[in-house]
Parts: sequence; structure tokens; C-alpha cells
Amino acid sequence: MRIGSLADAAGTTPRTVRHYHRLGLLGEPRRLSNGYREYTIDDVVRLMRIRWLADAGMPLGAIAAALDQRATDESDVVADLRALLAGIETERKSFTHKHTRLSALLDDAVEHRPLTALPRDAADTLAALIDAAAETEREALLRERDLLEVMAIAGTVPASFFDTTTAALADPDTRVKYLALLRRFSALEGRDVDDAADDIDSLAAELASMLDIGAPLSAAPDDTADQTGPLSIDDIVPDPAQRAVIIEATTRLQTTEPSRPGDSR
Repeated sequence: MRIGSLADAAGTTPRTVRHYHRLGLLGEPRRLSNGYREYTIDDVVRLMRIRWLADAGMPLGAIAAALDQRATDESDVVADLRALLAGIETERKSFTHKHTRLSALLDDAVEHRPLTALPRDAADTLAALIDAAAETEREALLRERDLLEVMAIAGTVPASFFDTTTAALADPDTRVKYLALLRRFSALEGRDVDDAADDIDSLAAELASMLDIGAPLSAAPDDTADQTGPLSIDDIVPDPAQRAVIIEATTRLQTTEPSRPGDSR
């Protein structure tokens, strides 16, 4: 049997067969007097097994050990297969996550909605507020939306944070307080941290009370979070005074028991 017939039998190409020879996966056959390789049924069986394992996702470097496991340590083959399955499971979760996100993005694009990492309710509520806001509040709301989206992309807060923020913005009375806090937060920009200590403490206390989400901000994010990497609070909030508010509010949320229905605040 010539190399072309061998390759056809296994559903591959002569070039691939030669590659397997170079890797040592497939032994060199005897050569006829005219120099041509002469393959046998044993070579067909070996090649088909190689292709079968490769199609299953096994790297070529692990196939030789898998095929010759009687002559090698079987624990190595077991470890290789377990590692391959673990990798496939990770990829499966990644593809599921991407499918879910792309489906949501497609829905938004079809409905002519802006593409954003924010949950839909939060994005809709903020968009409505920004459209209706006075010029003095519009800039603060735009910055708040950007900050929330960065937090959503980075996966630094649990999903309940956005639920509570959305609820606060949707309620007329709470929204007034929230917008007032935003104005005070914006006014902190550029101020010395020591000089603004009283305002920082007051803002942090009110923010923590308003956003008592029932879970600390350091809680593990959802599997759907992007978790883009080591994005620090310094990156998210570059102004020192404003950053101090976020840090103190976060500390309060971490150390205060969440409110329960019927609790008075």
C-alpha cells in the first residue's frame, strides 16, 4: 500500500502521514527496491487510531503515550486525559458565557439600544434619567453611568449592587437623595482629603446606608462577570477625596449587617 492509499483510508493527507513519521507517532515502513514506502494493515490501524485520538482533542505529544500505554506509566495517560477534560470544561463555560452575552447584545442591537455591560434595568433607568436631567446634573449622571459600567466590566461588585442602585434611581424620593449625593460627590473633586474629612465621612455614611445591598462589595462576583484583571480603586476613582468616600462606604457595607424588611433606618 502506497502513502496516498494509506492517507485516504484514514481520511487524512500524505503530508500529515509524513509529519507523523517525523514526530515518531507512526513508524517508518519498509521500502521497496524502487525506494517507495510499503505500508501494511498494521500501519492503517495505527494511523486511524492516531487520527481518532487527535479528533477527540488529544495533543499529538500525548498520543504516543496513550497508544503505547503498556510501555509507559498509565498514570501519565490518566493525568493527560483529566487535564484535557478540565480544559474543555473551562472552554465550555467560556463559550456559554459568550453565547449568553452575545445573545443579549444582539437583542440590544436589534432594538437600537446602546451596547453596555450594565444590566438592562440599570441601563434603561440611567438613560431615562440622563435624557431628562438638567445640564447641571447630566454630567454627574454620565460619570456615574461610566463608573458603574467599569465596575460591571471589572466584576468588582455583586449583581445585587446594580439591582439596589437601579431601585434607588427608580424611586422618586430616593432618586432625589441619590442625585444630591452625586452633586456632593462631584464637588469633592480636587479637594484635599484632610480638609474634606467631615464631608467624606458624611457622604460615605449616607452612600452606605442608601446602597445597603445585603452583601459586601468584596463578595465574589457572578460567573458572568468579565473580571478583566487587577483594576484597582485608584484606576476606577482617580480623585483622592472621592476615592476616600468609596473606600469608607465599602468598609461600612462590609462591617454592617444588611437591613431586613421592616427594619427602621
